[in-house]
Amino acid sequence: MDLHVAEIRQALMYQSGTFRRSALKFLVFVSGMAILMAALYHGECTPGGTLNPRTTDDCTHLGHAPWWYFMAALDSVVLPMLGLMWVSEAMRGGMIARCSRPLYQLLDVLAFSAAVTRPGTPYTESIKLSQRVSQLGQPLRTFADHASSDFGNRQALRGNLVAHVNQVDATFGKVANQLVSDRESSARKLGELAALGANSIAVGRFAAVLPAEELAVDAPLEPDQLDGRRLAKACLWSVASVTTFFLALSLLGAPSALLLPMAMIAFIVLVYGILAFQYGLLEASRLTRSIGGFFSANPPM
Repeated sequence: MDLHVAEIRQALMYQSGTFRRSALKFLVFVSGMAILMAALYHGECTPGGTLNPRTTDDCTHLGHAPWWYFMAALDSVVLPMLGLMWVSEAMRGGMIARCSRPLYQLLDVLAFSAAVTRPGTPYTESIKLSQRVSQLGQPLRTFADHASSDFGNRQALRGNLVAHVNQVDATFGKVANQLVSDRESSARKLGELAALGANSIAVGRFAAVLPAEELAVDAPLEPDQLDGRRLAKACLWSVASVTTFFLALSLLGAPSALLLPMAMIAFIVLVYGILAFQYGLLEASRLTRSIGGFFSANPPM
C-alpha cells in the first residue's frame, strides 16, 4: 500500500510551542487562583471588613504577606508537576501538532492489521485490532474540533468536519465487524483505510480523511429520534443555566417561594430561545409543544 512516510514523519515532528502554551495557560490559571485566595485571606483577616475571621484562623503571619507570596508558593508546587507532565507527554509522543494526533491511532491500526494478515496468527490478534478500531472515535472527534477551531471556528465548518469523521468512524467499525467472519480480508481492508486516513491527515486533507467512495452510508435518523436529540440538548442546556443562575440568587438571599415559579418559567423560555436560535421559530414552537404533550394524556404533536 502507498504510505506517505515522509509526510507522516513531518507531521509527527515535535512542536516546541505545544506544551509551552498549555503550561502557560495552566500557570496563569493557578496564579489567578492564588491571588484570589490572597485577597479573600486578607479580607477575612481585616477587622471590620466584609468577611469575619473565625476563632481558628491564624492571621498573625500570612495576614500581612503580599499577594505575590501566595502566588509564588503555589507556583513552586505546580512547576515540578509541569516538569513531570512534560516528561510524560514526551514519552507518549503527545507534543505534536494537535491536528496530527490521530496519526498514532491510525498507525496502530495499520500495524495490528499487518500482524493479523500474517499466516498462522492467532485470533487474539484480530481482537486487539478490533479494540484499536473502537478507540478511533474519540481521537477523530477531538481532531475535528481542533481543525475547526484552527480554521476559524465557524459552525458550518465544525458541523461538516464532525459529520465527516463520524462517517469515517462508522466505516472503520463496519469493516471491523467483519473480522469474525473473514479476518484476513477485513484486516487488509482496515490497513488500507488506516493508510488512506494517515496520508490524508499528514498532508492536511482534514475534510477528506477517507475518500467519498470508501465512506459507509449511515442510516438516517428517524424523525422522532432527531426531534428527541434536539429537544434533549436544549433542555440540558436550559436546566444547567437556570440551576446555576437561581442557585446564585438563593445564596444571595432571594426567597425560594419566588424563585421556584420563576425557574419554571425561565426553563421553558430558555428552551424555546435555544431551539429558535438553532432551528427557527416554527420548529421551536413545534418542539416546545411536545414538552406539554409529554406530560398530558395526548401524544406529542
